[in-house]
Amino acid sequence: MPPNLILKISLVLSLILLFIYFPVAHATTVSLDWASPTISNLSSVFMVNGTEGWAVGAHGTIIRWNGTNWNTFSSPTFTQLNSVYMTNSTSGWAVGNYGLIIRWNGTSWSVATSPTTYSLDSVFMVGKNDGWAVGPYGTIIRYNGTAWNTFTSPTSEMLSAIYMTSATNGWIVGNNGIILRWDGTHWNTIPSPTTTLLNFVNMASSSSGWAVGINGVIIHWDGSHWNTFASPATEYLLSVDMVTSTNGWAVGGYGTILHWNGTSWNNATSPIRAYFYSVYMINATDGWAVGEGGAIIRWVGAAGEWIPEFPATRLILLVATATTVSVLAFRRKRR
Repeated sequence: MPPNLILKISLVLSLILLFIYFPVAHATTVSLDWASPTISNLSSVFMVNGTEGWAVGAHGTIIRWNGTNWNTFSSPTFTQLNSVYMTNSTSGWAVGNYGLIIRWNGTSWSVATSPTTYSLDSVFMVGKNDGWAVGPYGTIIRYNGTAWNTFTSPTSEMLSAIYMTSATNGWIVGNNGIILRWDGTHWNTIPSPTTTLLNFVNMASSSSGWAVGINGVIIHWDGSHWNTFASPATEYLLSVDMVTSTNGWAVGGYGTILHWNGTSWNNATSPIRAYFYSVYMINATDGWAVGEGGAIIRWVGAAGEWIPEFPATRLILLVATATTVSVLAFRRKRR
């Protein structure tokens, strides 16, 4: 191949890479200077408020939002973390593989004693002294303010997610469409309209809620029954978060983002094709989703769009690679 052609191709590739990977936020009217500090998969995000939030993921990754930037935070583990829940700025929990439980005390994260060695996939705190976590083989554990203890489960199915509306009402979903309901004393199996794996559940209120799963499945709680609901998605749906009963978001595979407008779920424009594993809405105009390869996107209501930021290390690597190719091609041409 002629050297000048190599040079031209390498320069074009460099421009394409810069166009694709340079933070899109800087090309909008919204001023955002944050970037993802990791290339690890991020499994869960939880925002305390607009200026403080946490995300956790593979290899014990913990990152923190300070209102301006996401930064890596010291982690007490290299084990995968699957879910994080904060009760306030000085108290929170994260759970992960092999029964791992870690606790935030306002200063640092530390490993807590766990009553199980099964992976824990979801954690939800009703309050500082009352919380739940669930996992495979029907695993349910409860925090009583002092310690985590195993709790009687009515199923041996894999349990994917838990959401509590109060100390006496809550929901768990999982494999084969399993749905459990908490009545303040026991977890009971509730009729399900699907046998599909349900990955996440979120309630707008005690009489309105949603669960999502593989193959784009969506089911709705109307206060009396769970029913299947029309879905525009065919990819895995992995997380859902409701702002109100008429406004909510769901995310999933290959950049899938859905928006609930009070009447129907509709596809929303996604800025990247990564798998999104978790979404958390602070309010109608501000929210976050995290996922594959350290992907972080933010809902900016003022701009009416989800805006991505890519891991800075990945951007640097891409630019450096493109630049190296260009320089080598240029040197070859001069010879």
